[in-house]
Amino acid sequence: MSKVFFRIYSFLSRYRIGAVLVLLAIMGGLASTLFFIPFEEDISKLIPSSDRTETVQKVLGQVEFADKIIVQLKKEDSTTAKTLTKVADELVDSLSLQAAPFIDDIQGKVPEEDAQATLDFIYNHLPLFLDENVYDDLAPKIDADSIAVLTQQVYRTILSPSGIVAKKTLLRDPYGLSWKGLEQLRDMSMGDQFTLKDGYITTEDGQKILLFIDPAFPSNDTSNNELLADHLYRIQTYLNDKYKGVSVDYFGAALVAVANARQIKRDIQFTVGIALTALMGFFIFFYRKITIPLILFIPATVGGLLAIAFLFLIRDSISAISLGIGSVLLGVTLDYSLHILTHLRNQHSVKQLYQEVARPILMSSCTTALAFFCLLFISSQALQDLGIFAGVSVITASVAALVLIPLLYRGTPQTDVSSTFLDRWATFDFHKSKIAIFVLLGGVVLSIFTYHRVPFNQDLASLNFEPPHLKKVQQELDAATGIATKSMYLIAYGATSEEALQKNDEIYNKLSQLKAEGAISDFSSVGGWLTSTKTQQEAIDRWNQFWTTKQQDSLQAYFISEGAALGFKPKTFQPFFNHLKTNFQPLSVEDFETLSIVRNADFITQGPEFTTVNNLVKVEGNQSETILSTFQKEEGIVVVDRQALNEQFLGNLKNDFNRLISYSIIVVLLILGFSYRSISLTLVTSIPIFLTWWVTLGLMGLFQLEFNIFNIIISTFIFGLGVDYGIFITNGMLLEYRTGVKALPTHRTSIMLSVATTLLGVGVLIFAKHPALFSIASVSVIGIATAFLMVNTLQPLLFKLFIGSKNKRPIHLRYLLHSSVSFGYYGIGGMLFSLASTAMPLIPVSKKKKMTAFHWIISKFMKSVLYTNPFVAKKIINKHDESFKRPAVIIANHTSFLDILAMGMLTPKMIFLVNDWVYRSPVFGKAVQRAGFYPVSQGLDEKGIAYLQTKIDQGYSLMAFPEGTRSETHQIKRFHKGSFFLAQQFQIDILPVLIHGNSEVLPKGSFVIRDGSITLELLERISPPDRDEARGHALMTKAVMKKFRSAFDRLRTELEDTQYFHALLREEFRFKGHNLYRHVKWQLKNFEKDYHHVLQWIPKKAHVLHATDQTGALAFLLALDQPSRTITSVVENPGTRAILQNSFITTRDSYKITFTDQVNAVVNESVTVIIWDSKVAPDVASIDLDWERITSVIISKELLKEQASYWQEIGYHPKEKTEKLVLLKR
Repeated sequence: MSKVFFRIYSFLSRYRIGAVLVLLAIMGGLASTLFFIPFEEDISKLIPSSDRTETVQKVLGQVEFADKIIVQLKKEDSTTAKTLTKVADELVDSLSLQAAPFIDDIQGKVPEEDAQATLDFIYNHLPLFLDENVYDDLAPKIDADSIAVLTQQVYRTILSPSGIVAKKTLLRDPYGLSWKGLEQLRDMSMGDQFTLKDGYITTEDGQKILLFIDPAFPSNDTSNNELLADHLYRIQTYLNDKYKGVSVDYFGAALVAVANARQIKRDIQFTVGIALTALMGFFIFFYRKITIPLILFIPATVGGLLAIAFLFLIRDSISAISLGIGSVLLGVTLDYSLHILTHLRNQHSVKQLYQEVARPILMSSCTTALAFFCLLFISSQALQDLGIFAGVSVITASVAALVLIPLLYRGTPQTDVSSTFLDRWATFDFHKSKIAIFVLLGGVVLSIFTYHRVPFNQDLASLNFEPPHLKKVQQELDAATGIATKSMYLIAYGATSEEALQKNDEIYNKLSQLKAEGAISDFSSVGGWLTSTKTQQEAIDRWNQFWTTKQQDSLQAYFISEGAALGFKPKTFQPFFNHLKTNFQPLSVEDFETLSIVRNADFITQGPEFTTVNNLVKVEGNQSETILSTFQKEEGIVVVDRQALNEQFLGNLKNDFNRLISYSIIVVLLILGFSYRSISLTLVTSIPIFLTWWVTLGLMGLFQLEFNIFNIIISTFIFGLGVDYGIFITNGMLLEYRTGVKALPTHRTSIMLSVATTLLGVGVLIFAKHPALFSIASVSVIGIATAFLMVNTLQPLLFKLFIGSKNKRPIHLRYLLHSSVSFGYYGIGGMLFSLASTAMPLIPVSKKKKMTAFHWIISKFMKSVLYTNPFVAKKIINKHDESFKRPAVIIANHTSFLDILAMGMLTPKMIFLVNDWVYRSPVFGKAVQRAGFYPVSQGLDEKGIAYLQTKIDQGYSLMAFPEGTRSETHQIKRFHKGSFFLAQQFQIDILPVLIHGNSEVLPKGSFVIRDGSITLELLERISPPDRDEARGHALMTKAVMKKFRSAFDRLRTELEDTQYFHALLREEFRFKGHNLYRHVKWQLKNFEKDYHHVLQWIPKKAHVLHATDQTGALAFLLALDQPSRTITSVVENPGTRAILQNSFITTRDSYKITFTDQVNAVVNESVTVIIWDSKVAPDVASIDLDWERITSVIISKELLKEQASYWQEIGYHPKEKTEKLVLLKR
């Protein structure tokens, strides 16, 4: 991949000006699509949809109950009601005059003519406003006696002073049925705490007047509503100044939205101004170029524009909210430019740049983009748009950064990488800082107890910014209107008005029943008067059934008769008689619009897809549960409980994001696994990412921060940055691990720049007053800081644990788990033995029996520790039938901690001679002391000699490692004389035991048990020299050491097959680069037997020159087989040579390996064996080597076949052959 980008760069760099012009043209073309894109601004589009939620959202989108602005006019006690009314009149006039374009209607003022018109409307359609109770009350009042009483009442009223006004109404409606119908309209009110006074809705105490403004624009249209707010507040200031005893205040969703928009604008202007200024100065200072900010943002801009253009092609409209959130998330794309610029600043070669950063940048962008694309699984168009926008932007920006940044940046590379404070800080090893590790561990442990305390805030209202004056008005309105009582809405909907009204009739009837039962406090509904055609017809039929022709005739006769006695003419009540005979018909929704006192649009809305009718219900305590259980599952009804809806909608969002996190984790693991082709590297990179999320949750719980609809989306941004940081740290450490080049500081510098950019760009919003912006900033600051600390502290530790370094071999996860089990078992057992040893004196058994049992248990325990790992084979070879019945000084070679366990399982009758630290160990020291093991670090005095003699007399053998300390390889070091002195002193045999395999299974300096085999071979006993022989033990030391080494070589030959060191060698190359690793595996497979013969052909202490080596695999095999060999390997490829020079085997003092670039660099006097891989024979005259000292040459059969005569001429003849190689001897 790096070669492809370098070719593109090389081509474009030849036509730099043309490339820049093409870039500008492309950006201009992409930007032009912005003028043709229809944007969707509905925030509800963020909410995941289902069949149910889509319907609910459509219904809520059509209902207009949330858009009113409440005007409160409040007078002081000393102010008259007339003044309050005057202020209200002037307010209504001012609003009508100044803010008319922004107001649909002003409610709350009821002119007298409107009240009479309402009463006339009810009279003209009287059956529609009367329920069954009215007829029940009316039935006993239509007999002669009742009518006599009624005519008397009418007579007296007409004669009263108010009779002039009431006469017309009384004569046409003597029973006052119109007034009974008017009572149905009371269901629209909030209760009986209001009254109509001087044409205004006034509180009962007369202190306040309430008006209701219907804005011409929805509450989310803040641009127009901001103009309305300006008019309102200007009029408010004027009236409050003019009338000192009256205060005018407002409250409403539109004003809250305007306050939010203004506060967001102020916050962003303030914070972004600071951030941009700081970022510009920071980048210019760091990179020493004024044009850097422009270059830096070009790839992100190209990515964003292309993503918008892509959305334009596949969508009819684009969510503006998604683009707004996505623009914040695009901060992740800035990372790619920062990484490239930082490497260009510190590197001389663009080619080297691509080799180092092309792969990690593409890995990072693919991982982050696929994580964003997981948003496509959420049933929300806005979130899907966000996923597409962010994903396409990330991919495009990464490719654009790789192509454009090297092309546009013309800086001078820095040779001093510590030229700024950031560079110096980047060299700090966080993983070696005790403070950083302590803080990290503290955060992880703390998160165990606090992560579950992070709730999901489902109350959108709490995320609004409400100025103090709006909060104050809301509190006063709560006190005056009972708004504090919980409000719920029941919305009936249907494809037609008739369907919606029929469903609303059902709601009205059930609500009336619930109110009668005390299950709800109150309700407001149009169901008492605006009903379906079906219900209207039923009401008309009920009227006709009651007022039959017979009933009308008798009623008319009674009225005429009783009225005549009072002087009424027969025609006096004729309007009433005629009205009874009226042929009433059902009304349409449009017919009810003539009721000017009632605004139908507040209750019923006819849309293109369906009609909605809403009802307001007041509940207290658990009454809301009754409403939910009664109506929630009903078809055609939506229950609007703000809390329940938030829990339903945002709960779905929370669940979807939980799934999103699962999808993202799977995607990240798959991409990392595919890219690294290693479980270990995948774990090293992903564990810090996941722990970042864990600790972020823990810190949020600690600081009592909540997730909400906004910052939970921003969490994807944190996740994306964490992935980027993890990948770049891994690749930086891989480069250091492979070549030894200090690449991590450069990677860390670019990460620090990213952190600084993010904190300045997003984190600075923590100073914002708006709750949503503050929540975004707080989560971002915590997440980014945690990610930075995690990848710089934990990730290097994990890398060194699993991948290793030049001083440590890599390990597999399974090795670590098995080793943890084995050593954990050993540690717990050691502590238990120490505790048990303190109680042994209390056991009422003889000391001899207790010690015998204790040693037997210890021996079995040591054996059980070895057998906890099933992947390590165990074998004991006892050709001489050793029974350990006779005491002896047992000696063994020592390469591993496992040697002690291996020897301990041979027999319980053994006393180990140990170091002082073992004897005083806090874990197993007491058990060691109780077992009678003896410390010999300071030598043996007479007391020690006497103690050991006692143990020998008791039948115990002594166990010692004559090398004194562990060897780093299987090579046996010089024996010390102590063991042999004891054998001579006590006149007991030397019992040699060969231990094979531990040097590979658990070598010195390692704590991980690898797969392999452990073999113990018990050799024949060796008798000690006489006690009086002066140098007996010294001579015996040399003789036994020689015999021991010879026997060990023989055992190695028997046990080590052709693949014995292959696992170690593959481990050495596992993370050195995929191509090199694959080549080594191919060599080991195809030259398996040939290489094994080479190991046998070359002497132990030979100086080997391996000419034209490609991988170093054979050189490492030669060293592993015999560390005493001196090996010089010629590797022409500088990259491969750097890797080999920084390898674990090369850097160990135990091995003598040198890698060079040419044969003549080898010291010519020392070479004794040459391995010639080249297809061309060497030119002896041109190679500065002492060919007379070179006794052996190993070449391929093909080369011998082609140039056999040449080799004979220079004095070499075939000695041995394999399938592919030939050994030539001089």
